[in-house]
Amino acid sequence: MSVGCSANKRITQGMDTMNKLAIGLGVVIVAGIAAAPYVSGMMIEKRMQSVSALPGLSDGITWSLDSYQRGYLSATAISHVTLAGADGTRYLIHFKHTINQIPGVDGRYATIQTVWVPDTEIKPQVEQLFSGKEPVVLNTALSVFGGAHTEGEFAPINQPQVTFSGGTMTIDAAASGKFAYTGAFDSLNITGQKDDKGMPQSAAFKGITLDADGVMDKKSHIAWNSQFAMKVASLTVGNEGALSGLALTSHSLRTGDDFAVDVGLDVANADFSAAPPAFRTMKDLKFKYGISRVDAPALGDIVKQAQLAQKQTMGDPDKIKQAVSMSVMTHLPALLNAGPKFEIDPISFKLPDGTVALHFSAELPPGHGKEGMNNPMSLLNLLDMKGDFSVPEAVYQAAQTEAGPDRQAVNEQQLQQMVQKGYITQSNGMLSTNFAFKAGQLTINGLPANDLLGVMAAMSAR
Repeated sequence: MSVGCSANKRITQGMDTMNKLAIGLGVVIVAGIAAAPYVSGMMIEKRMQSVSALPGLSDGITWSLDSYQRGYLSATAISHVTLAGADGTRYLIHFKHTINQIPGVDGRYATIQTVWVPDTEIKPQVEQLFSGKEPVVLNTALSVFGGAHTEGEFAPINQPQVTFSGGTMTIDAAASGKFAYTGAFDSLNITGQKDDKGMPQSAAFKGITLDADGVMDKKSHIAWNSQFAMKVASLTVGNEGALSGLALTSHSLRTGDDFAVDVGLDVANADFSAAPPAFRTMKDLKFKYGISRVDAPALGDIVKQAQLAQKQTMGDPDKIKQAVSMSVMTHLPALLNAGPKFEIDPISFKLPDGTVALHFSAELPPGHGKEGMNNPMSLLNLLDMKGDFSVPEAVYQAAQTEAGPDRQAVNEQQLQQMVQKGYITQSNGMLSTNFAFKAGQLTINGLPANDLLGVMAAMSAR
């Protein structure tokens, strides 16, 4: 019996211990659940206070938190985005954030709804424009791992001078600095005042999409590695013309200390109704230019100085330009030493009479920064330029007709002189040429042409 009583006593003590442990765990769990919104509120407040640059956007766009009122289950915040115009004008756009601090089972610790708050003086016009609807609504889910997913909606507009289908946007950002934007808008039509001929000025966009992604450097706030694409299915500008298959793209890449960026414009079809017949329709228009072999640390510091000047001078354009100029001069040896290269590859478009095409590149060899600063004229001998150009004869003649008979005769005489010298090739209905400038020597179509350097210098001095 004593053995049985002892065993029962130990079992009872064990059960009491388990009950106390269960109660203790329950208290901890309940306390954790109860404290989660408060902790989420602290996390989101700290996170919002730490944001200054928006992922993937230029340093001319900054974000600031004005106020944050944290409650138990929810909080509200007011912020503003500052847009710095090229002329130094600063535009402030205010937003209101409603924060739900209840964590979700999917890893989010808070969700935020953001709406645009128009300034008092324009609020009546905005309400009328959007028929009383919120112009922009952004819903953001914040992850405990530092990421964020935002889904945005833009309200439609149906007014006599502006009709807008509305649209959507998605933004993803990770703690690592990676970001991605997508947007889609079906249509936008704008009707302005009448022109000199009494015709209303108008523009109609259809099928607009935006795509961008990259990695934002946390220190410099520069998206060294990124790509952007805006596509427009069609664009019609009054009676002046129409474009279809329009795409504006850019790419940037940093490899070690080298940085490269390019920008491209593509148009599948273009119709300029007011242009001369020979230039009225174009197809496969391409324009792409870029710069590579840029010293990334030097560029990063120049951008940093520009950002600092923008804050210190309250956006004064003259002072910003002065600060940037001084920074560029400071880093010019490093920029030259990297051997920068500029390219246009290509400018081309197809006309009914043939294809017009141009290619161009100019570069300095790496390793001559100090030499170039000590003797700037030495850079001329180091400069390596080359290019080519071709145009259908029919297109050239059409352009001369537009210039008028007097000018046409002069241009034709000059053309034949260049053909006779071998500087321009006239063959199979095409006019073409190429040139190269290297080691201080100019060649055109493979022929020495240094005598033209003096002519061009004299013309530029007039």
